[in-house]
Amino acid sequence: MKVYLNGDFREKEELSEVLEPGFLFGWGVFEPLRVYSGKIAFLNEHRTRLKNSCKLLGLTFPDVSWEAKIEEALKINDLKDAYVRLTVYKKRQNVGVMIYADDFKYYASDAYSNGFTALVSAIRRNENDLSCCVKTISYLNNRLAWAEAQAKGKDEALMLNLKGNVAGGARSNLFIVKKNTAVTPSLKEGAFCGITRLKVIKLLQQLDFKVKEDEVSKNDCLKADEAFLTSSLLEAMPLVTCDNHKIGDGLPGKVALIVREQYRQLL
Repeated sequence: MKVYLNGDFREKEELSEVLEPGFLFGWGVFEPLRVYSGKIAFLNEHRTRLKNSCKLLGLTFPDVSWEAKIEEALKINDLKDAYVRLTVYKKRQNVGVMIYADDFKYYASDAYSNGFTALVSAIRRNENDLSCCVKTISYLNNRLAWAEAQAKGKDEALMLNLKGNVAGGARSNLFIVKKNTAVTPSLKEGAFCGITRLKVIKLLQQLDFKVKEDEVSKNDCLKADEAFLTSSLLEAMPLVTCDNHKIGDGLPGKVALIVREQYRQLL
């Protein structure tokens, strides 16, 4: 049997992976990781989350030597500072595994000194949906929100939940700072259970900040002294504007810069 794909008819057997349920229905999970000078950041935490995500999606957790395979991918591609994506997807028989590694060139140092700009996306996040606690490869809403931000010249999109509160960024978690208190949307509000988010919460507590996981409105964000975004790729990125309104004085805040410095020491 032949299948039409990108201008040509090809044998179905040549396209077997594309026709698996993982690709046809977005039935799978992924984990993004950073590698610094050949060292994989927080691999145990990512591996545990990947295993839990597989369980939630009814996928068999694959028997893979993750560290060895990642290191092999780095060696083959001659990479030291890298972005790595682990993907596990549903196949008709068992699961498929893909490990992708590439040179990390996403954020230059001036991005942190200038800070990110954001808009509030028209696309809502369902705080009750499984995608809030699993990085599914069915990632459409997040990508559409981010594409909306890119089309309007912004770096990130903040997504509201069904109640109208901020759940987080399309590709990140949000923290706002007011005096000596840092607030981040709670998991019940649709925030993703980010590994960097948890590390930053602990860092802030060690810095004697009061940390609250709570509801965060757009107005809370605009009235904050400062705000920043977190993810494995971003680390801690200052957020300086939202919907063209300055947050604080419109410059990267000192707490964000301290958190990023402390987070780098963890690495």
